[in-house]
Amino acid sequence: MKRNYAAAAGAVVLAFCLAVAFWMMHSRTPAVPVTEKGPVIACADVEHIMMSHPSYSQYHRLELEYNAMVAQYQFEQWHYSKQAASQGQAAKDFSMTDALSSAALDQELQARVAIKQNELNAALEQRYQTLIRERRQTQPALSDEENLKIVNLRLKLAALALSSSERKAAEQELQALLRKNGGDHQTDAAAAADIAAAMAPDKEKAQKELQAYALQVKDELAARQQSSRELFTKQMDSFGKRPEPAVWNAAWKEKLEAKEKEMKDQKEAILADIRDKAAAVAEEQGIDIIFSEYEGIGTALDVTDDIIVKLA
Repeated sequence: MKRNYAAAAGAVVLAFCLAVAFWMMHSRTPAVPVTEKGPVIACADVEHIMMSHPSYSQYHRLELEYNAMVAQYQFEQWHYSKQAASQGQAAKDFSMTDALSSAALDQELQARVAIKQNELNAALEQRYQTLIRERRQTQPALSDEENLKIVNLRLKLAALALSSSERKAAEQELQALLRKNGGDHQTDAAAAADIAAAMAPDKEKAQKELQAYALQVKDELAARQQSSRELFTKQMDSFGKRPEPAVWNAAWKEKLEAKEKEMKDQKEAILADIRDKAAAVAEEQGIDIIFSEYEGIGTALDVTDDIIVKLA
């Protein structure tokens, strides 16, 4: 019973609300429709406008100069790097070659001095044989072979390092030959002393000649090596002198930054002028916003040519 009453009361209230709403809709004065106006949008091709600016040629020239400077910097950097690598490798190779050359020249010096020494020794031997022949003429009792044997034994005992047994055997053989010739140890010693005294000037002369020759050859070989080193130095100089890397980079950085600033200042001046002209166009045509890139819904007015006209 209570549930049916509540439902009936709710229906009466709802009907009353609908009636009031219907009366208000038909009895009030109709409202004037209001149309809201959105912002006026336009677009412009800034790149095209910039290229049409009277000062663009100056900016473009600065841009080309900057790009050329960057290219030159990169080329010189590559060139100096390659040059440094080439010089470093050349210096390394020459260092090895010079060391080998020094060893080869030292061997040549020793070989040439040895040849000269053999020549001088041969001359001394010839002089010695002459003295021996003259000495033999005073000892006719012995045969030529025996006299030669005596000379050889004397030379052997005087010049060679012999063991005690070898020296003893040589002395015994020499004494036997001397006794056969009627001589003795004192006579033999006197003869050897006479020959040694006669040959002393020849030996001294030969020694001085050998020393002078060794110095001459040494100077000649040193001059040859020095000439090779000077030639290498000239070849290294032909690479050209490279600037100090830190100083060179700092100088290039300063030049590039100065040119870049000049280019940016010129570009900013052009863009500032374009903004001024765009503002004038917007004011004349009642435009609220000018986009440089417009991808919105609807159609935006293109004012590119209008701005270009004002730049003239």
